[in-house]
Amino acid sequence: MQHLLFLGLFLLALMIGWYLGRREAIKVGVMLQPHGSAVDKQYFIGLNYLLNEQPDEAIETFIRALEVNPETVETHIAIGKLFCQRGDVERAIKVHQNLLARPNLSRQQSDSVQLELARDYLAVGLDQRAERLLQELISDRSPLRADALIELVKVHERGHDWEQAIQIGQLLVREQPEFATPLAHYHCEQARAPLQRAEWPMARRLLLQALKIDRHCVRAILLLAELEHQARQPVDCAKWLQRLVAEGADFVPQALSLAYWCKDNGNLDLLGYLERVLAHTAHPPVAVVLAKANELRSHDENEALRFVQDIARRQPSLGLLRYLMTLPVADSEARDLEQHIVADLVASRYAYRCHSCGFAARELHWQCPTCHQWSSLRPEPDKRLPETSRSSQGN
Repeated sequence: MQHLLFLGLFLLALMIGWYLGRREAIKVGVMLQPHGSAVDKQYFIGLNYLLNEQPDEAIETFIRALEVNPETVETHIAIGKLFCQRGDVERAIKVHQNLLARPNLSRQQSDSVQLELARDYLAVGLDQRAERLLQELISDRSPLRADALIELVKVHERGHDWEQAIQIGQLLVREQPEFATPLAHYHCEQARAPLQRAEWPMARRLLLQALKIDRHCVRAILLLAELEHQARQPVDCAKWLQRLVAEGADFVPQALSLAYWCKDNGNLDLLGYLERVLAHTAHPPVAVVLAKANELRSHDENEALRFVQDIARRQPSLGLLRYLMTLPVADSEARDLEQHIVADLVASRYAYRCHSCGFAARELHWQCPTCHQWSSLRPEPDKRLPETSRSSQGN
């Protein structure tokens, strides 16, 4: 019912716009005053369809009644968009193709129709047709050049043609600086193949280029640290781990194994590194807390216990609870059961969530599978215990 209400309001606006535009055209002498009133007949037929909740028939009627001229082009474009949004892409294509064939369109109107037709083609997977239309808009320096570049880069992104995506992205980032984030990810994607082939210089060059474009690209920093680990360069690996703290401390758990490796090679003070990470995060990652606890435990078990308890009081979490439950107790059987339940809860939780659309995942995706935004997934902080439970524990 809500869909029909929205459609009805759209058609009502369409009718009012048609009527006002027609009246103005008659007033200035562009259109003759109708006597036979065939157009008026179509108007009332469309209104009847609308009142009888037959929106498809109403749209068809208004399209027939609405002549294509410079004053009505935007209305026809809106009708085509409506078809596309409702999933009827074939009808959207027909509307936009019919508009594009009109010789009396202005440059801006023609470009608008061409862009919408390209979007229609993309919606049904006709990427090559869409690419030809978009390339024309780009080469002609159209006012819609930035919009065309956005659609074109989506074509190459969807086809995993990262070289072409980078070329288009370099043009787009000049007009939209915020596109630096996706463009940096394109370089990271391109670096995956040389990384797998152990071609360190080429992979390093691509990843450094990603950081040149977006110095906050956490993915490039992580990949560079992993690259130096694979290339057996602990000094450089430690350098990238230090930069990771500054740009994305909450992603350090992804690189803890590299931190241990650098420590074993004498190139990283692990305890000092973990303390720096904790100082850079509002909600310390449990993995980092436990890593520091293990470092403290090797010297003083009581100090490690006090550290974890202090964090647990300020940031209660299942992960810390599970760690504290490993301490010796009298009733070991009951404690084993609690550990098993808590371990299942920890394993079943989502570790990452998209800040753009809310998509949740257990594994890290650099591009959200739902909304396709880059770098939108962030580590999910452990759930806090309810306030009632905390207060009841304190009583």
